[in-house]
Amino acid sequence: MLPTRGPAASGLVPVLPVLKEVLDLDLTTSICIDVGCASGSVTSSLSGLFKMTVGVEYDSVALADVQKNNQDFNVYFVRGDALKLPIPDQSCDFILCLQVYEHVVDDGTLIDEIYRVLRPGGQVYFSGPNKLFPIEPHYHLLFLHWLPERASASYLRITGKGEIYYERSRTYWGLRTLTSRFEFSDMTGEVLRYKMAQAAPDFIGKVIRRLPVWIMTSMSPFLPNFNWILTKPTSHN
Repeated sequence: MLPTRGPAASGLVPVLPVLKEVLDLDLTTSICIDVGCASGSVTSSLSGLFKMTVGVEYDSVALADVQKNNQDFNVYFVRGDALKLPIPDQSCDFILCLQVYEHVVDDGTLIDEIYRVLRPGGQVYFSGPNKLFPIEPHYHLLFLHWLPERASASYLRITGKGEIYYERSRTYWGLRTLTSRFEFSDMTGEVLRYKMAQAAPDFIGKVIRRLPVWIMTSMSPFLPNFNWILTKPTSHN
């Protein structure tokens, strides 16, 4: 099952700046798949960047609203499950997987499906929460995601924020193992620097932009969110 992006989606990474600066693709001839597109806002924002962009969403109610409001001629939306994508093998050049892996019942199958539909040399913009960060990003509760299942459900009920906690995040090293078939580039430092510079006053923003990226990237295993570029090898592993 592919759920709609939850509260953590409000902090989505700045997709366009990263794509324009770091992708080794001819985007004007590329097909992009946005896995778990939810409202379709990110999907639609990419309409002028790729030859075609397809948003895949499981929630039929959200999908109906997306299709009604979308006016872009090269953006399409389909209902589909992230664990069984309605996409042919090796048929797309680029995939967005933003705040999705922690929601699915089997993140290994999610990665298998992404690998399957991506052509050799294709790339993935992968973003998701870090289990080591003590504040849970969907409910903003301290240590919620560190608790056993029953304790986390009780925590949600006591705080009045829910009944069942089903999100399952991983550490930096756990996700690196999960995505080990891909070539890896950590963009977390660049994204963090960009977001900090955008939020800061002009003078401070200029200073932040001059900070060495390696300083922030070195902290990646302990930051709230990961932002990676994954590339499918052109030869079989």
